[in-house]
Amino acid sequence: MKKIMKKDDYSKMPWVSAEDLYLLFEQALKDFKQSKLSKKEFFDILDELTMRQVDTYEILKEPLRGQLDNELYNLWNTENYDDVDIITSLLINLGLKNTYNKMKKSIEDTSEISPEILEEIQDAIEEVGDNIDDPYQDYMKKM
Repeated sequence: MKKIMKKDDYSKMPWVSAEDLYLLFEQALKDFKQSKLSKKEFFDILDELTMRQVDTYEILKEPLRGQLDNELYNLWNTENYDDVDIITSLLINLGLKNTYNKMKKSIEDTSEISPEILEEIQDAIEEVGDNIDDPYQDYMKKM
């Protein structure tokens, strides 16, 4: 039986290419969909892999980028600060447009959102602006 990888397993890995990261993201998504990972474990693994993806300066390729976007779109909620915090980081760093748009729409009615969560979302929108598709756009302009 194949061992289910946890965040520590990913953290201990040496540098890996964008192609290998794609496969690791794909496996994490598959494990989560098969209920082999909790939501927290899934978020922790995505966080680790996303930081490694950012270091490649390459956008995560389709169709996996869209699949992750759809999964995080479905997991979005404004009731849990930790969920908002991690999903916001992931959608910014991976350029996940559908989830970003859902996040923006979620604050149209702020009556049910805590001030901390509202601030987190507003800060993310201010940071990203309209540049969600390419998280490296500003960085590449500076080079």
